[in-house]
Amino acid sequence: MLESQAVTPIVVEFTDSLSAETTVADVLLQALGLTGAFIGATLLAGIMIGLTLFKLRRIRRVARKAGMQGLGL
Repeated sequence: MLESQAVTPIVVEFTDSLSAETTVADVLLQALGLTGAFIGATLLAGIMIGLTLFKLRRIRRVARKAGMQGLGL
C-alpha cells in the first residue's frame, strides 16, 4: 500500500580555505570609491561645459569687434 521513496544521500563537502569576510570598513570604502567616481565624472563634465561656454562667449565677442551685426538672440 505505501510505496517507499528512493533515498538519495546528502553529500557535504568541506573545503580547507575560508572565504574572506566582508566587514563594514570594506563596504564603506567601496561606497566612497563609487561616490568619488561619480563626483569626478560630474566635475569633469562641469569643467567641459564651462570651457565650452567661455569659448562661445569669446567667439561672439570677436564677431562683434569684427563689425558683424549680432541678432541679439
